Amino acid sequence: MLIQYRNDYEKIAMGLLSFIPELKDLNHLKMEMKWFTQSDQRSMYLWRNEAEHFIGIVCLEVGVNFVLVRRLSFTPTERTGRNIFGLLTSIHHLYPDKKLLGTMATQPVITNWGKTLHG
Repeated sequence: MLIQYRNDYEKIAMGLLSFIPELKDLNHLKMEMKWFTQSDQRSMYLWRNEAEHFIGIVCLEVGVNFVLVRRLSFTPTERTGRNIFGLLTSIHHLYPDKKLLGTMATQPVITNWGKTLHG
């Protein structure tokens, strides 16, 4: 289930983002969090599993015709196609009139998700 980020989820979000290698440094991680929370065009969503545990996070930049997936991270034990594709499908439903795009790091998983979505 997709849950919009709130300030009281800060530590959970930081923990999930810290699984991304370039965000291991605490100062860089804090700057990234600040960047995503200081604009209406950027947002973060947490992914909650059936047991109600937060297991993933996605950081987005929303444009007129697109949604750019800038960051995507899951706990190591929950990095499954089911969870990743479920999160991306929820983002797709949240922004049905926008094209889902990725960065160099996130585009391969979005391409694979798109293949399963459209056959």
